[in-house]
Amino acid sequence: MLKPLVNIFHIIIFSLLCFLSTVTYANKWTKIAPGIEYIDINDHSIINISHIHVFKINLKYNQLQLAIGKELFNRPAFIDEFAEIKKSLIAINGGFFDKSYQPLGLRISGYKLFNQIKGISWWGIFYINNNKASITNIENYFPKKGISFAIQSGPRLIIDGKIPSLKPGLAERTALGITKTGKIIIVVTNNNPLTTTALANIMKSYPLNCKNALNLDGGGSTQLYAKINNLKINVTGFSEVSDAIVVNSI
Repeated sequence: MLKPLVNIFHIIIFSLLCFLSTVTYANKWTKIAPGIEYIDINDHSIINISHIHVFKINLKYNQLQLAIGKELFNRPAFIDEFAEIKKSLIAINGGFFDKSYQPLGLRISGYKLFNQIKGISWWGIFYINNNKASITNIENYFPKKGISFAIQSGPRLIIDGKIPSLKPGLAERTALGITKTGKIIIVVTNNNPLTTTALANIMKSYPLNCKNALNLDGGGSTQLYAKINNLKINVTGFSEVSDAIVVNSI
């Protein structure tokens, strides 16, 4: 009886070592394409269904664009549909929308204005001007010819390195951040609901190191589709959305 028990023990130890090595790998930045790195900040549980998917984007090699459902399909759509038609590397849900799936707040893509700014003080604006990403409030946003991309949403999670007072409440989250070196951070949770404060702390801390961050639409709208070489992720949502943020190589 002793030999079978020893064999079972060895199998258990081997399985645990494989699991721990997987966790270690998953929590290191991995380059998956020029100017794109990926990390999965998971819950370290044996049943590994909880994820915080994070991408780091370098605008020298990649660009952000909006995909508007009514422009492409004449209807709202799921994120994998946006990803397929835009042939994107990464696609996530965008900002808020009304009952008729009309986007709420500023939307600019390819230097074209798709939706006007909305006067909500606690929302922020993530925009790219002359290939530099910024996040600001409506009072300090000034339209310029060099703005190629913009999306308005809220709340702002990190403001110049500081986390503001945020409301409680757990939900699946989608967010955009900017590091001190100007890289763009994309965060999407999967079976891992967070408060906005918890999300802000994760984005501010190592290894994300965001100086500024903006919350996007979440809950049932949170979705992600990524297909880059050997990496494929499909986080499905409960509802169609009005628009998507897509990442393509330049």
